[in-house]
Amino acid sequence: MNLSFRWRNKARRRFYKPFNRLVHHGHYFVCSYFGADFLVHSENVGGLEISAKIGEYRELTSFVSACREIKPDLFVDIGANLGLYTCVMMKKRLAPRAMLFEPDRRNRVHLRANLLINDLLDADITINEVALGAEPGKFRLVPGPERDIGLSQIVEDAKAGEGYEVDIVRLDDIVLLSGLTLAIKIDIERYERKALAGMARTLRDNRGIVQIEVLEARDETVGLMAAAGYALAWEFAPNLVFRKP
Repeated sequence: MNLSFRWRNKARRRFYKPFNRLVHHGHYFVCSYFGADFLVHSENVGGLEISAKIGEYRELTSFVSACREIKPDLFVDIGANLGLYTCVMMKKRLAPRAMLFEPDRRNRVHLRANLLINDLLDADITINEVALGAEPGKFRLVPGPERDIGLSQIVEDAKAGEGYEVDIVRLDDIVLLSGLTLAIKIDIERYERKALAGMARTLRDNRGIVQIEVLEARDETVGLMAAAGYALAWEFAPNLVFRKP
């Protein structure tokens, strides 16, 4: 990230954090970003960054530009959260249909609210209330704190009473996709490589763009994608963007 961009983000955070508290008093409010509307909370990190128009700005700019070029048949949002990528993609009509994965029940309420205010409830969008992994089963999901709901994560060795149980599925087991152009975003808090292991066939048999949050094991992730034919195209740390023609 260049210095001017870093300072721009820092300045906007410093302005919008007290501004949101003063104006919105710890409540939800609606703001616009990348041509879509979002219901956000004034005390939430994601809400702050969306209202300040800095939330994954470089990543979204790159993703939107790439999708305009490749014209994906399907958008797959793994870790859809409040629907930032989905609402932008579908409002801009960058893909005819979308497949979402969001196991966090609180995030799904927020997600559906954002689909509602963007008039996307009748769009070809499927919300899967499961997590993706390497093998089918059940693990516990530990929700993120209210100040940062994006930190929800699957914990395979969770303590008794911590979080709640969710289903884990392999993408390759629930959908058969072949010969398509896909746009995929994966952000599931260090569970990305497990999801990749369960979607090896989908990656191999299709082409397109895949953006992955990589907080650890960068080289291993690059290797997994290379094995499926995807080359590293851009890097917006911690997000890596891969493309396969």
